[in-house]
Amino acid sequence: GINAEYGKQWYQRRVRVTCPKWLALSLSRQRSLSSSPSDNVRIGCFSGFWGDSCSFATQQLVNKGNIDFLVGDYLAEVTMSILAAMKKKRPELGFCPDFFEHLAPVGPKIVDKNIKVVVNAGGLNPDACAKRLGGLLQQFGLNLKVASVVGDDLINKGIELPEIEGIPYNTMNCYLGAEPIAKALDNGADIVITGRCVDSALVLGPLIHKFGWNMQEFDKLAQGSLAGHLVECGAQCTGGNFTDWHQVPDYSNVGFPIVDVQSDGVFKVTKPVKTGGLVSFGTVAEQMLYEIGDSQCYALPDVNCDFANVSIKEVGENEVEVSGAVGKPPSSTYKVSATYIDGYKATSMAPMIGPKAAQKGHLNAMSTIKRCEKVFSKMGIGSFEEVNVECLGSGSNYGKSIESSDAKEVVVWTSVRHKNKTALELWAKEIAGASTGMAPGFTTMVGGRPKPTPILRYKPFFYPKELVDISVDDTEFKNSNTEFSPTQPQSPPEATHAVANEGEFSYRLEELAFLRSGDKGNSANLGIICRNKSLYNALDARLTSAAVKEYLSYLGEDLVVTKYNLPGTGAFNFILDNALGGGGVAS
Repeated sequence: GINAEYGKQWYQRRVRVTCPKWLALSLSRQRSLSSSPSDNVRIGCFSGFWGDSCSFATQQLVNKGNIDFLVGDYLAEVTMSILAAMKKKRPELGFCPDFFEHLAPVGPKIVDKNIKVVVNAGGLNPDACAKRLGGLLQQFGLNLKVASVVGDDLINKGIELPEIEGIPYNTMNCYLGAEPIAKALDNGADIVITGRCVDSALVLGPLIHKFGWNMQEFDKLAQGSLAGHLVECGAQCTGGNFTDWHQVPDYSNVGFPIVDVQSDGVFKVTKPVKTGGLVSFGTVAEQMLYEIGDSQCYALPDVNCDFANVSIKEVGENEVEVSGAVGKPPSSTYKVSATYIDGYKATSMAPMIGPKAAQKGHLNAMSTIKRCEKVFSKMGIGSFEEVNVECLGSGSNYGKSIESSDAKEVVVWTSVRHKNKTALELWAKEIAGASTGMAPGFTTMVGGRPKPTPILRYKPFFYPKELVDISVDDTEFKNSNTEFSPTQPQSPPEATHAVANEGEFSYRLEELAFLRSGDKGNSANLGIICRNKSLYNALDARLTSAAVKEYLSYLGEDLVVTKYNLPGTGAFNFILDNALGGGGVAS
């Protein structure tokens, strides 16, 4: 009984609530030619993780970046577990909802400029994410094709690993490559939504599509992968986390990265004009070493990359040219990231003030632990499986003795682990007792009483590519590359050097080199780049695996340090295995 005009007005008002405004605004807009006039391809990355800035990055890149492709990375290791919990409660979810919010301010211009979008926001449910967006677009008559890439989720494959047999997995996803993304773009997709893939594939896929690279042009694939690797963490290559942070202008308007790629794979890293941040040799070189392992065999699904002789040159203001990556055939397996629940953990943070704050904080924390374990014994539920107490502000993160600190204010960070959730709930109730019944200076508990959460263990392994079923927009997809490395190549063993006599001057390493670290599971990497390549031989001789292990010995007896050299950039990459107490999802 509602007339048509009234119904139309009601629906438009409803639209403002249930979908991004740009969908309605774009109704009558027509797609135009690509915004990039040259034969190069310009790709901007607006997101380095789920939770990255959503207020201005897409607008900056679309309005000022002159880009052909807009890409966004959403998926860290822990993200998949968060999405799994979301999907368990509501099966139609399991993707990153921020994706729509990121696109909303720039929708009309994406349509006008024919900018393609590639994201891994699909998480554990790329089909649902793509269908929801596609349905909204169709309702408004927009002729934009949304494609999904699925097949990475192996949770229903029945895979059992001997070391954790019988324990149910929380997530299990293989890292797909770039070719399915390229196929979706070849098929006319305007927006491509994937689940788990290697982060660099978000950039390499568009390059394969645009330049027509075949999957045996390994040097080009290596260069394209390096381009993706450099921008995949957003502003982390334009001044974020930079050693010389004090030289980076205007973090409030930091420029997000753009790669301007030639058909031969050589590319420049830059950022939109009139933005903050910094693109320099240091910012780019630091990001190249972020979270890589063997620099001569950075293993990806499409190519094994050799970055040992990469050249990074400043060629203009906030413009750096990158060349020299070499590619080799990939392995016949995908890397798989699996997580499983292994008990519970709880964490508290409590400021402690006054003289000898660290000593008082440590005493209170351990006294609470001892009190609880007496109760556990009577309950028959066993002791804590792990206890970690650090007094932040006392130097504890640098392995220094707590007793040596004279800090008058610290934050007592306590983390405990137990198989029994009830044990942790009891501990959480006992913490507050320190405020009146233990050493003085206890102020409050940050965030209130801690709550137990499941421990999510990270388990990587390799799985044959031939057993993974990939589909692009509900159509079966097969990788075209059949050339594989029989084994994973290994870099040569660390060279030995005769160390010259010590001079009369001493320097902090930071004065001689840029540094960047990253983490993968229970491992971290430490990248060190000479500020001047003339320092390379001297630092190479002094920065040995043994020296680094000794310096970081407080990380534990199980620490294993491996060194890889990158002479082309004047850099070294150290892999620190067993360094993180189980990694981000477990520590």
